[in-house]
Amino acid sequence: CFPTLYSLDPTYTASICFHFHSTTSTVTPFTLATKLANAKILPKKQHKIPGRLCHYMVKSLCPYSIVEDPYFRAFLNELNPSYKVPGRSEVSERFIPKMYEATLLSLKADMQGVEYAALTGDGWTSRVADHYLTLTVHFMKDWELNVRVLQMLKEEVSQTGDNNAAEIGQCLEDFSLKGKVEVMTTDNAKAMINATTSVRIRLSLNCFTHILNLSTQKAMSVPTVVTILAIIRPTVTYFWNSYLGKAVLQEKQKALGKPSHSLIHDCKTRWNSSYMMVESFMEQYPAVVAASLNDRLKKKGSFKKLQRCSDQDTEKMEQFLSVMKLPYKITVALSAEKRPTSGQVLPMMEKLKHHLVEKEDDDKFSKDIKGAIRKDLLTHYQEDTKTEFLQEATTLDPRFKGSPVVTEDVWNRITNNTEVGQAQEVRLQKEPGETAEPVPLQDCLEDTTPAKKAKLMAMEEIFQDEDEVVVTHVEPPVPVRLRVQAEILKFKSLPKLKSTDDVIAFWQGKADELPLLSRHTRKYLIVPGTSVLSERVFSTAGDIVSAERMSPVHCRIDIYILNKHSLSHPHLWVL
Repeated sequence: CFPTLYSLDPTYTASICFHFHSTTSTVTPFTLATKLANAKILPKKQHKIPGRLCHYMVKSLCPYSIVEDPYFRAFLNELNPSYKVPGRSEVSERFIPKMYEATLLSLKADMQGVEYAALTGDGWTSRVADHYLTLTVHFMKDWELNVRVLQMLKEEVSQTGDNNAAEIGQCLEDFSLKGKVEVMTTDNAKAMINATTSVRIRLSLNCFTHILNLSTQKAMSVPTVVTILAIIRPTVTYFWNSYLGKAVLQEKQKALGKPSHSLIHDCKTRWNSSYMMVESFMEQYPAVVAASLNDRLKKKGSFKKLQRCSDQDTEKMEQFLSVMKLPYKITVALSAEKRPTSGQVLPMMEKLKHHLVEKEDDDKFSKDIKGAIRKDLLTHYQEDTKTEFLQEATTLDPRFKGSPVVTEDVWNRITNNTEVGQAQEVRLQKEPGETAEPVPLQDCLEDTTPAKKAKLMAMEEIFQDEDEVVVTHVEPPVPVRLRVQAEILKFKSLPKLKSTDDVIAFWQGKADELPLLSRHTRKYLIVPGTSVLSERVFSTAGDIVSAERMSPVHCRIDIYILNKHSLSHPHLWVL
């Protein structure tokens, strides 16, 4: 959607062509291209190119050193020798900060028109042991959900609730969001929950993905699961690190007709990686055992536990995968979602609770895993404010409005909240009119003489008798509460959406038919059920904050990340 980087002004191109015709006997496409490439760049274009360069750098997360790379400079020189590539200091101290300032101003301007918003926030530590607090805002404009990084603040003080509250409060003040944020999605850190309360955000909603990870981690502590992982992990580590081991495994995969997939190693802080490790191991189990018995590898100490692995052990692995499959699918679904809304949380919780109920044919191992997860899972979302909010979000989600959590009490709360919200909006709309300057009395009394009656037009004469019919009765306006109840009945009668359907598109299409309910629903649609989006920002930042890039100078990681995630157009700023 942006113009080509080196597109030339048409008038400029025409003058070049005229010059070629007047000075050369023959002009071919090749000579024309050569002349254009060596032509002097116009001042207007000279100003645009650095913007494109910096836009490329922040969006692709290129280090500042790229402008000093001889091959990169040679590439730009080949495009146009007359263009002078800016140096590293000019990019880092002039261009990128100027782009940051323009992005910040644009972001603040966007926030001015926001009626209500939601936040996600979390702290993280970079590879060079610096701590950051990232705040991401979620808001809706014209039925389009927008997500913007507001700040990535480097923490210089201890992470207490008061310190976090001061930083969050200042961010809300800077972006004119005070009083507009009712819900903030965070992890289970006590400091973040206390900070949310201190800045008068009504509700601190725990990230569902984080809760699911904590609960399923309990299953990783079940003794039999520990034994299973102890059998698999050394074997996977060996095949990861040994060139000969990889070669033998590939031979056995081919001979046994197994997919040529690599084994997956787990990360102890991410339970789903343990699931993937067991799953990949079971897929390749015949090939792994065959490789471990090969004369070239069988004496390796890593295989002692594997070679003692019994049918009972592999049966336990299959049971582990069977119990953990649904939690894994939910984790993948939430991580893959671009818009994981709060309305998804309770339906997924209900699915999990039902899945984790002990069955008659479950053995002790399966019961131990289910019990460990269920016991921890039931301790979350117990506060009334959180439960009520999630129930309302689920009820207004057309995919899950038939969920067991949807009761008549929830519909009554939605009716009351919608009615109160409408009354507040009406009051706010009246306030500007009440403060308007009064009309001077003399202006009102200036001319009370009745105006001369205008002559009727032909059409008016024909229908004069009908036009002068006096309206003797006007129906009073329907009370807001009755209108809300009527819209709720209509919403209930609509067919349920599929789980993959777009909820925002549904409500946008019903904005005229269900105006009060659709407007109220926007407050729930902007609230994410998980802070995975923010954690993707952390992963992005981890790519930048490496030892190589951070060692020469104090890099402003906040500038880079804000530009990457909130810059929409490279020409927001002018040199």
